[in-house]
Amino acid sequence: MWRFIVITFGFLGFSFYELSGGSDYAPADGSRQALALERNATKAQRAYAEAQSKPQAPAPTPVITAAAQPPEATLVLASASAVIAQKPAQAKAETPVVDLAKATALTTEAEPKKDIREVTGSRVNLRRGPGTDYSAVGKLRQGDQVLVLRDSGDGWIKLRVVETGRIGYMADFLLTASN
Repeated sequence: MWRFIVITFGFLGFSFYELSGGSDYAPADGSRQALALERNATKAQRAYAEAQSKPQAPAPTPVITAAAQPPEATLVLASASAVIAQKPAQAKAETPVVDLAKATALTTEAEPKKDIREVTGSRVNLRRGPGTDYSAVGKLRQGDQVLVLRDSGDGWIKLRVVETGRIGYMADFLLTASN
């Protein structure tokens, strides 16, 4: 009898699995499962965008000082037979010697140019991801300036709106050409 019950439950479980879609199961649009997946994806994307938009702490600037030579001292040893003058060995500087000319040349180098473009469309969607299947996070108007963060060459550009700081994606043909 117990074998019959185990086999029956196994058959019912397998039937339910197959009738619900099996391994090809995907939640229907508008279902609770689809909304939960979208909500989780939105939270993850928002956390990623916030992490990308926060400026990272700049590296501490090194303190550049001229290495001071220790003063030379003469040590006089007295003995019964003779007086001998000796100089102690030069002590090594604890801080590395930095060439000030090279250091100023490194700090005065120009920063890389930022790729700032303008929107050419009259009213354009700023999207969560690279494609029309991603939802819009905002709208931009003609003439709005954006900073290009990444251009992967697939027709979609990741950008940051200069005025608001919002990050999103836009089709590359809706922007002016790069500088």
